[in-house]
Amino acid sequence: MNIVYSEWRVQMIACNILYRCFGDITIDRMPDWDLLDMKVSYNDGSDLSFGIILKRSCDNTTQIGEKLTGQLFMVDFTQKMYRLPIILMVVEEQTERAKIGFVVGWRFGKPCIYRNFELRILNEKNANVCLQIIKSMDEVIRVLSADELNVLKRITFSKKLHDKRIQQAEVLYLRKLSTTYRMKQKEIVNEKQRFERLLKGTPEEEYPKDNLDKLILKGIKGKFRNAKMKSKLILFSTDLKELQSYKNVHRLKASLLVSPNLNELPDIALSMLNGMEMLNIVLDVFVDVIFYEKVFDNISFFLNEPLEGWVKKISELNELKKTMESITMFFN
Repeated sequence: MNIVYSEWRVQMIACNILYRCFGDITIDRMPDWDLLDMKVSYNDGSDLSFGIILKRSCDNTTQIGEKLTGQLFMVDFTQKMYRLPIILMVVEEQTERAKIGFVVGWRFGKPCIYRNFELRILNEKNANVCLQIIKSMDEVIRVLSADELNVLKRITFSKKLHDKRIQQAEVLYLRKLSTTYRMKQKEIVNEKQRFERLLKGTPEEEYPKDNLDKLILKGIKGKFRNAKMKSKLILFSTDLKELQSYKNVHRLKASLLVSPNLNELPDIALSMLNGMEMLNIVLDVFVDVIFYEKVFDNISFFLNEPLEGWVKKISELNELKKTMESITMFFN
């Protein structure tokens, strides 16, 4: 009886969390598939649904992953009822919280079983991100939620090695679209412009760019003069799949430290300063490990900006920094 009650309680907690996080959904049992405990379907006409495998937090997560992988490789995914994203949901009964891991997605009509999935907390705060990832796991190409549209900023740069070969790296980060950070689409006046847009995509000058973007590019250019920025609107689930492909790329952490230029201040003025706030921006650097893996290891960037208006400038930049996200948030 205790085991039955515990299983029922785990299901109840899971349903409450799913309804709270994902809103207008329908949750069904999956009696025809022993591996799945329930199926979640959206009631917004999108035909989006995903499967849930429920476990208790007291279970060994590593053993769960190994067992699931073996079971999933035995599933005949050509059958229609199995062609959906599948997530593992681990419920903690005492705190009534849950973590989820993404275990089966779809790409080019074929299932992808993620062996090394990571568990993340599911709550109202990160529900939209989790939903975007689930959309990227579906075999249907879907438009992402309007309130979660981002612009991907990609800054590429390279270094010539001692043997004259070129090693390239890129910094990638996301900026959230808003009423102040928005696209600047120009009016298309003739067919030539329309054709060029179809051929080359949206011109770079039409993407939003503010002082934070300019500062990051300027800081990287200080060390790598060939650095260039290219933007892309993250609009479809396939765009997220492209971001997720970077999970297997060699990734480094770099810091951009922005400080005020104090060189022109007299010594007496410097002695009166009780510290000046600096801006530290952590960047993800992705390197195609082709020649030398450690070419960009321990990389860092420094930038001195004019002291005038520094307090106001640093305050504005810190606010802009809050709208900046790592692409790793969408890794499944």
